Amino acid sequence: MKEREEMMEESEGTNKRDFLKTLGAGLGIAGFASMMGGGESLAQVEKKGKYVIVITNGGNDPNRAIFGLLMAQVVVDKNWGKVHVWMTLDGADLVNKKKTARIKSPIYKKFGNALEIMEKIKDKGGWFGVCPPCADYFGATGSDKYNWVELAGGDWLMKNIRDAWVLWI
Repeated sequence: MKEREEMMEESEGTNKRDFLKTLGAGLGIAGFASMMGGGESLAQVEKKGKYVIVITNGGNDPNRAIFGLLMAQVVVDKNWGKVHVWMTLDGADLVNKKKTARIKSPIYKKFGNALEIMEKIKDKGGWFGVCPPCADYFGATGSDKYNWVELAGGDWLMKNIRDAWVLWI
């Protein structure tokens, strides 16, 4: 009986994990679609917005990492408002000077590597933050962390998503 309960818990965990992955992918696609194809609805918005792009992938999944950065670049390139890129979990990989330029997406290779895209966003006023424990874990500390990336914890995230459009990828 105990083995059956453990198997059911494990099965439920897998289902929950699969559900969360699917939900995250769906939200990412929805966010992408609204940013890329939502010209009419965006034209109706007269004031500029605030965007928080949460990136949870780095070298482990360069396609997702670069996709998140490209969405931030869309905001600054189109002058839609202020963009905040917050990196957590594997996304902290993007803050490590030894790794950033090597993070490239085979899908989005024509847009450049992670560092090139991040610098374009930064140069147009984009803000970058990273989860402090994640930065520690991925070695993005001291001289190995870009000085233009701020350490910002979950309290920063919760405060800033209150009045922002959020893309979590």
